[in-house]
Amino acid sequence: MSRRSLFSAVLPFSSGRDTLAPQLEKSRAEQVATVSSANACVERHGVVCRRCVEACERSAIRILAREGLGAVIDDAACTGCGDCIPVCPVEAIALAPRDRIELVSELANMVVHNG
Repeated sequence: MSRRSLFSAVLPFSSGRDTLAPQLEKSRAEQVATVSSANACVERHGVVCRRCVEACERSAIRILAREGLGAVIDDAACTGCGDCIPVCPVEAIALAPRDRIELVSELANMVVHNG
């Protein structure tokens, strides 16, 4: 099974624009913003955007363009307010359940450390 298949099975993303209203009804503590498609972030491709960074009042989003990562969201600082979603011109950010994000992080760490 490929990593993409694994992540898609564990963490199905929606762009946020079509399904934003029902997701925001859940408790903010249960939701966290995440980069749904790392390749979609224009910062990763050398285009200066930073709209999501400016929209985030909690400073939970950083741009790591030099490292080739684009937007990176700190799930511990993210409140799940969703302010970053509508400002992203390429729909690279979505809300996801916090427990799924933690699970994916744990799986990624296991893959990195265990090969």
